[in-house]
Amino acid sequence: MKQEKNNEFKIFSAAILLLLFYSCGNKQQAEAEAVAEKISVSADVVKRETLTEYLTLNGVTLFQKKGNIRANATGYITSLLFKQSDAVSLGNIFCNIQTKEQNALKEVSKLDSSLAKFSKPLSVTSNATGILSTVSIMQGDYVAEGDILATVTEPSSLVIVISVPFEYHPYVNTGKACEITLPDGKTFRTTVTGALPTVDAASQSQSYFIRLPLQSLPENLNVIIRFPYKQMENALSVPLAALQTDELQKEFWVMKVLNNSLAIKIPVTVGLQNDSIVEIKSGNLQLGEKIITSGSYGLVDSTEILIQQ
Repeated sequence: MKQEKNNEFKIFSAAILLLLFYSCGNKQQAEAEAVAEKISVSADVVKRETLTEYLTLNGVTLFQKKGNIRANATGYITSLLFKQSDAVSLGNIFCNIQTKEQNALKEVSKLDSSLAKFSKPLSVTSNATGILSTVSIMQGDYVAEGDILATVTEPSSLVIVISVPFEYHPYVNTGKACEITLPDGKTFRTTVTGALPTVDAASQSQSYFIRLPLQSLPENLNVIIRFPYKQMENALSVPLAALQTDELQKEFWVMKVLNNSLAIKIPVTVGLQNDSIVEIKSGNLQLGEKIITSGSYGLVDSTEILIQQ
């Protein structure tokens, strides 16, 4: 009898332990599922910053000074001392030309040595210092007097040309500071150095120049130029990534974080903005409050979230 009671007690104890284990397992699974249901997001805080808005325009590089090397006589190219992309200096002998008359004197000079000096080919010299951007002849070619043999580009004459709509005339003028961004992402700051006194009749745009004598850039390179034209100090602002809008870009909102676990939709009115931050002119936002910067797309109001650390 005693043995039977002990067995019953063991069975009852085992059942209690199994029930407790199952309950704990269900609780842990429920907690894990609850955490898994939360949307993972990144967050930042509302700040006060000096915000600058930029006018962004496109520009293209151009060499203003290009010199042509021309043939100084009619004849054959007997020697060509440079090739395309070579550097050449003012006064360098570019090539030699022998005329038909000089070629005929070769035979005559055998009879009269005093005529030999007149049979020497004529030298063609460079009239500029720079890089040979084009060479249009080869050794042995026949050329006429005045023909263009090559073009010398002067790297120190590099400029960026910007076509500025006349409506932006107050913000772009000679001496105005700007930031230039190259296609490879490199940026540098400089100032506008000149402008043409005419406006294109079709586009109503005026051409401005930025001289870059110390830059080594190719011609016809497209660049981006930014001019600061609006600024707000101590502006209540949020990261641009936090701002959301409708398809027509008429309504704007951000998702504010409550108790580190709940996302609340807050309509806002925006002001100045640049490529990283945006001014909040009105809305239920306070300095230091958390707002979602990534992961909020498509979130509805009062969604449970999990902030990534």
